[in-house]
Amino acid sequence: MRIASKVLVLTWLLAALPVAAQETKPVERAETKVVDPVVVTATTVPTPATQLGVALSVITESDFKTYHYATVDEAMRNVPGVDIRRSGSLGKTSSISIRGANSNQVQVLVDGVRVKSPTLGQVDLSDLSPDLIERIEIIRGSQSTLYGADAMGGVVNIITKKGQGPFQASVQQEAGNYGTLQSRVQASGAWKIFDYSFSASHLESNGQFQNDGSNINALNGRFGVSLPFDSSLAFIIRYNKSDTGVPVKGVFPGPQPIDPVINPNAKQQSETTVMLLEAKTRPVTWWESTARVSRYQNNVGFQDPADPGVDFDFPTFSQINVERREVEWLNSIHAGPWSTSTVGIGYRHEDGENKGVFRAARHVPSLFFEQQLRFFDRLFLTGGFRHEDDSVFGSSLTKRGSLAFLIKETGTRIRGSAGTGFRAPTFNDLFFPDFGNPDLQPERSMSWDAGVDQKLWQGRIRLGLTYFHNDFTNLITCCFSIPTAPFGGPVNVGAARSVGVEFTSEADILPNLVGYVNYTFTDTKNLVTGRWLPREPQHRWNIGLTWEPIRRLSLFAQVYVVTQQWETFGEVYNSGYTRVDMGGTYRVLEKYNWVQGLDLIVRVQNLLNEGYAEVRGFPALGTNVLVGLRVGF
Repeated sequence: MRIASKVLVLTWLLAALPVAAQETKPVERAETKVVDPVVVTATTVPTPATQLGVALSVITESDFKTYHYATVDEAMRNVPGVDIRRSGSLGKTSSISIRGANSNQVQVLVDGVRVKSPTLGQVDLSDLSPDLIERIEIIRGSQSTLYGADAMGGVVNIITKKGQGPFQASVQQEAGNYGTLQSRVQASGAWKIFDYSFSASHLESNGQFQNDGSNINALNGRFGVSLPFDSSLAFIIRYNKSDTGVPVKGVFPGPQPIDPVINPNAKQQSETTVMLLEAKTRPVTWWESTARVSRYQNNVGFQDPADPGVDFDFPTFSQINVERREVEWLNSIHAGPWSTSTVGIGYRHEDGENKGVFRAARHVPSLFFEQQLRFFDRLFLTGGFRHEDDSVFGSSLTKRGSLAFLIKETGTRIRGSAGTGFRAPTFNDLFFPDFGNPDLQPERSMSWDAGVDQKLWQGRIRLGLTYFHNDFTNLITCCFSIPTAPFGGPVNVGAARSVGVEFTSEADILPNLVGYVNYTFTDTKNLVTGRWLPREPQHRWNIGLTWEPIRRLSLFAQVYVVTQQWETFGEVYNSGYTRVDMGGTYRVLEKYNWVQGLDLIVRVQNLLNEGYAEVRGFPALGTNVLVGLRVGF
């Protein structure tokens, strides 16, 4: 009841903003028509979202500017079906789950390049820079047909911005409490047949405890050239380096709030590099061809020297190095306006090393086919399959199909999709000494969803409702006595189910006032223990408003409500929470000589100073404020 009452009060407060908007008599502006996005992640070829039967969300560059997101994980908190878990303060390990599928069952891509560690099995979202992002496409449900292993729960694709038009640049500097400083420089443009975009950033924060600081540096670039025959060549590089303290030494079962045991010396360093060379050509109108060569490298080091004066405290050191090299060739055949057939072949090689402990490698050739059919500009069908042959555990075949039907007269879209997926065992699962099980097989999933999207009031109100159902089998579960792990190791004995509902709504309340309410209900069950799946809340609300009372001022408010979650460690519940964020942008100076604009930006997170932890035992920050300036050229 406490959380429900907060939702009602906060919704009422946000709803009061239109009254204030009317009283201030803002400058009238032409109404902006919302354009349905064109996405590539759902089919590998640019396709209008209205023609897709899958559940998807798009986070745009405009969203990053409006809400001043400092990190990638913050930007994804508003997406229905998505749960973000950060282990404490800014810069700490952050993971994602989608519809009950945990972080190692969700594929994360940067410009289509896999960025998950084959050793650890997941990606730390804090290692991904929010700079130079054109958009983030999130597809929910099994997507292994296009993206192979580890796409059981869905796919996140972070797409780098391409330079366009004359040279433009921006410099941004922010500062806040907890010793937080953020600096960012971006530049982009195009000249004749060349395009370019570049960014550099620095983020540091002291955190809330001893040894809770983080220091993150990033460099990103995209360089392209346009060639004859509707062809292009692009090189993309993203580099991220982080150095963060690991302040929590131990978490013990018991009632909340938890005071963590502080570790004054433990440190973690991470260095991530993503490189992509992509060539596209369309020599004739009916044939598109794309060749891609990519490399992903991640090095993670951990040092925890013995604490002085503490008995039986032994030093711990580890170094995990991984590398993935991949080549792909995609070909799409357009048989008129009604048919697109896509065939792709690929090969990837993965190396993983836990220095001084073990080293492993595998190679995976793959083939996929997808068919899109369009009838009368109303009915859209998509189906396909994928075959992968992993050198460690063998072959896997996955299938997928989707349907979308438009009723243009009423602004209605009916959609549905179904597919199978799998997750490959990690190198740690397979080969870690005295723990790994080389006989492990992939985890499997079968998922389906059905939904309807509705536009009202000439498109100014946009509603969506989706039901989803996921079945997970052959789950890798620890710990059982096996020949290679006498003290316990992983085996394929787990099974789980996840069903739920996603509701989305967005409304252009006034020409200068936009609001949204998203709600996700997720009912998960471990079919072996009968418990909820760990760290999966049943209820999640996202509520927000953006308001422009005058031409130079933009304000926003966001509310996140998450109910309690089950924690397997200690077999206890992690309390739910309500977090309120507010902020805005004020244009101080506009178009003066070579300056295109000077903005004052403010963001306040956790305005009500709510005490909570997204991962039990790792407290989130209290009220934190960032204030800064952004100048554009």
